[in-house]
Amino acid sequence: MNQMTEPTPSNDRGFLTYMGGPIKTSYGHTVRVQESSAASGPHVWLFISDSTQVPEHNPHLNLEQAIALRAALDQFIQGVPEQWEDGQQMLDEAMARVFPATEK
Repeated sequence: MNQMTEPTPSNDRGFLTYMGGPIKTSYGHTVRVQESSAASGPHVWLFISDSTQVPEHNPHLNLEQAIALRAALDQFIQGVPEQWEDGQQMLDEAMARVFPATEK
């Protein structure tokens, strides 16, 4: 099994870039997942660069690139319990809103 690149500080304020840096896409974009400074709760920025190959900001991901993007988002999500006071509760509540229990 391959090892994920650990999140790294992205600036002098110490906010993390997940997967260690940008993910290069099929048509020349780079996608970067970076921790936000929002004090209201866990947030993440998704930065998408310009591409010389296509005029839009619509990254085209192959399977490997999609796996890397998912891994970057997973690092952010899985880090919430450690990085935020009441982080586990925040994560549990968010998961319950996204995947509500179905009554039988």
